[in-house]
Amino acid sequence: MRKQIIICCILVVFAACKEVEKKTDVLNEELSEYAGEWDNFLQVWQENTADDIHRTEVDQKHKHYHLSISENENDSLYISISKGRNGKNFVEKISVAKVSLRIDVDTLFVSGLNHFENKNSYKFIRARTFSGWLEYPMKQYKDSVYRQGNLEIHDQGGMAEIDIEGVRYTAELTQLVYGKRLAIMKLAIYDMPMDSVGINSRSICYTWVNPKAKRIGINLRKMITGWTLIEPGFQNQNTWRKEKQ
Repeated sequence: MRKQIIICCILVVFAACKEVEKKTDVLNEELSEYAGEWDNFLQVWQENTADDIHRTEVDQKHKHYHLSISENENDSLYISISKGRNGKNFVEKISVAKVSLRIDVDTLFVSGLNHFENKNSYKFIRARTFSGWLEYPMKQYKDSVYRQGNLEIHDQGGMAEIDIEGVRYTAELTQLVYGKRLAIMKLAIYDMPMDSVGINSRSICYTWVNPKAKRIGINLRKMITGWTLIEPGFQNQNTWRKEKQ
């Protein structure tokens, strides 16, 4: 009888451990769903911002933010908040326990952050990170090209610029909805420094592809750039050059 009790206890403990393990797996799966880069640049297009192009009149106008959600060693989620057109200005890092999060496919709804003035939830789109390069043919030197590689930008308004004296070109990758119904991913080139590019800046040229595309590039002769989604097994000029080194 005593052996039976011991065996039953062992089975109960084993079952409880399995249940905890199962719940932990579910928890980790839920955490990984939120982890990643999120940006609200697309969502404010023609909506409620302080920029001139956004003409909807509201009492409170929201701002551009970029969120980086990651797990720590305790399986807790933290949000790194950055502010600005390109998410360059770090604000703070907080626990997700302090806010309310809801995810719908690739859209994240956030409420409870003091930085957001709106009463309603803020909408963020999951940002995909691309690796790319910029090239500028040097006219004063025959067959010479100035190149910047191993760059990373995201597809929710990420930008990179040519870092060369006397030359001002910026590449921007963004997802947008054209005519309020057609979703595209756009690669635009501006003939100005990155810090000067605003929501109303006019690009000198642009190209567009399917929003789920993994490669995009443009060749203006005087400015060349290419970008590839970073994923397992991805290949572009950056990875090829690393292999040769």
